[in-house]
Amino acid sequence: MADFKPKPGTFRPYMEYVNREKPARPSPLTLLEILARQPRQSLPLFELQALSGMEPSRYGEALKSLRNAEYIAIEGEAPEQMIRLTGRGAEVSQLARPA
Repeated sequence: MADFKPKPGTFRPYMEYVNREKPARPSPLTLLEILARQPRQSLPLFELQALSGMEPSRYGEALKSLRNAEYIAIEGEAPEQMIRLTGRGAEVSQLARPA
């Protein structure tokens, strides 16, 4: 296997295939994008997690980093907390969209 060398021009199509077949791993930016698409730019805590497809520990870390950066606000009492996109978060979400 150490002697294996791909044919010229085959690596890029392979990577495009792999990326198309493997869904992108959700990131904190995914949460901002989901919130930005909502009419009120907010969702209940658990609904946002379900839409993101994130595992609970990764979701918690993402919320913490977004709140610390002031991109989201967490309002209300558990378990009925709402996650709201802030103006700053809306700007970041818009800048991150492909042109």
